[in-house]
Amino acid sequence: MRYRYRFDEKKCTGCFACQTACLDAHYGPEEEGIRFRCVKQIIIESEGFQKTVCPGCIHCGACVRVCPSGALYVDGATGLVLARRESCTGCRACETVCPVQAIRYDYDGKAAKCDGCLLRLKEGREPACVRACPTGAVTAAAMEDGA
Repeated sequence: MRYRYRFDEKKCTGCFACQTACLDAHYGPEEEGIRFRCVKQIIIESEGFQKTVCPGCIHCGACVRVCPSGALYVDGATGLVLARRESCTGCRACETVCPVQAIRYDYDGKAAKCDGCLLRLKEGREPACVRACPTGAVTAAAMEDGA
C-alpha cells in the first residue's frame, strides 16, 4: 500500500499539534531538542494575517531526485521518502529543493527527515501528525499501487 501526504495551509491554525505528536511518537523527553518538523512563517500582509506552520514532509520525492549519494530513496512498498543516514555525504542538495523545508541535518551533518510514521502505518495506524491535527490540515491517504 502506498501513501500520499498532503498539507493544506489554509486549514492550518498553527497549533503545533502535529509537531508535538511527531516528537512524542519518535522521541522521549531526553531528546526534546531534536525535531523533524520545521516551522515556517506565513504572512499575508494584505490581510494582516500571520501564523506559524509546521508542514512536515509530504514525501514528494524532490529530494530523492537530487541526492547524489542515494541516501534519500523511495520505499517501494509504501512510497514514503526515507533516509539512509550512513550514505549521506552532507552536501545539502536535498535541503535546497524541498518544497516544505522538511529536511534537517543532525549533529553529524547527516540528512534527517520524517519517516511518515512507517512503523505506525505497518501496524495499521494513522501517522501521528495526521491523528493529532484538529483541523484536517495534515492528511495521509492510502492508495492502491499504481494509483
